Amino acid sequence: MFQTFKEQEETLRWAVLATHLNGAADSGRYDHITAAVVLQHIDEGDVFEFLARELGNDLDLRKLTDVHRHALLQHWRIFARGYETRQFHVAKGGLSLLVAYLLHLIQCRHVQIPT
Repeated sequence: MFQTFKEQEETLRWAVLATHLNGAADSGRYDHITAAVVLQHIDEGDVFEFLARELGNDLDLRKLTDVHRHALLQHWRIFARGYETRQFHVAKGGLSLLVAYLLHLIQCRHVQIPT
């Protein structure tokens, strides 16, 4: 599927964010951030502030503008309200859930719609 330059940039941002979140999750330092905690912050709309506070320098959010954050929050809210975490193969880890959400967004962006 053809992506505009803007969509390509956005998809790249999602992939980089997923990579950073995956690294933070793999470190084991953030095992206290459960899926339930992340879902709560998505619902409250402060998930990026929460991530910045909890992950500090382990997550660079400077390349995400307020517009990017707002769009991602809207996507994540749809996923949080419409799916169980286990549908993304996540039972516990909040950072893993966000990685799964980002991978799902990338997958959706690349789906071929039959004509």
